Amino acid sequence: MGKEIFIGIDGGGTKTTTVGVDSNGNELARHTSPCSNYHSVGEDLAKAAINEGIKNVIRKVKELMKSNTEDNQDNEVVVGSICLGMSGVDRDQDKLLVGSWVKEVLGESINYRIHNDAIVALSSGTQGKLFGIVIICGTGCISLGFNREGDSKRSGGWGPLLGDYGSGYQIGYDILRHVLKAKDEVGPKTSLTKVLLEKLQLTKEEDLISWAYDPKTQSWQKFAQLSPLAFEQAELGDQVSNLILSDAANALYDLINSVIKKLGLDKEEKFPLVYTGGNIERKNILSDLLSKKILENHSNVEILNTTCDPSMGAALLALNSKK
Repeated sequence: MGKEIFIGIDGGGTKTTTVGVDSNGNELARHTSPCSNYHSVGEDLAKAAINEGIKNVIRKVKELMKSNTEDNQDNEVVVGSICLGMSGVDRDQDKLLVGSWVKEVLGESINYRIHNDAIVALSSGTQGKLFGIVIICGTGCISLGFNREGDSKRSGGWGPLLGDYGSGYQIGYDILRHVLKAKDEVGPKTSLTKVLLEKLQLTKEEDLISWAYDPKTQSWQKFAQLSPLAFEQAELGDQVSNLILSDAANALYDLINSVIKKLGLDKEEKFPLVYTGGNIERKNILSDLLSKKILENHSNVEILNTTCDPSMGAALLALNSKK
């Protein structure tokens, strides 16, 4: 008969993490391979990263079984189902392509699911259940949810050029904006000026022009990397920093509230809301402001943090798809 396992894959922008769990959701093995976003590295390298992860997790489970005397006589591994949480894979044609790679390794009859990374993030907080809402606030931000009927809705995720309000990018951008308003004396003075120039090793506000517009270093991340300054200075009482984080909390609330309304979750007795992403997954001023506003308007929300990483969240989705 062999041992049935369930595989989850988190295909991020820098690496791919593959996890295998047993029928009780216990982790058996994991493997890290290179980036599997084919929009970034091409189809061949993305396919190789996914195949490497699957094959190595199966190999490691077999080795684990061999080391267990009870399983010594039969070390066959059967993959019951597999779930992939992939960045950059939203369209049907993308899912069919990635699915074809999975079938090459596990066979045409394999039960597989491919979700975007927001769905896997939700699962990481709900232990594999697709019910409730996730709010992700990292460099970008998005809110996504499911109701009990399995309907899914989302808000946000449009990227900085189209309005990533509440995101790490927007917080960083707002820091720059308020520092320059203070310089022009059209806004209040802020302690952000000193710490921003120190962080970027600049001597005066005018130097921000070359930093911001340097074509060799253009990225959304470099703006998002400024966001911790707002958290630090808000803790020290800087009013401008507190205003920036208050604006971010209001923007994130709007995304969450939109999904609640679209899914009719306001009529539920209770539903989970999962916080994830570097700006809100830990308790801080922003997460506190957001929680306060949510609970003032939706007393039936249960706010959760993720309890496992995205690859395990994907594995639990794979496991639950067989139940």
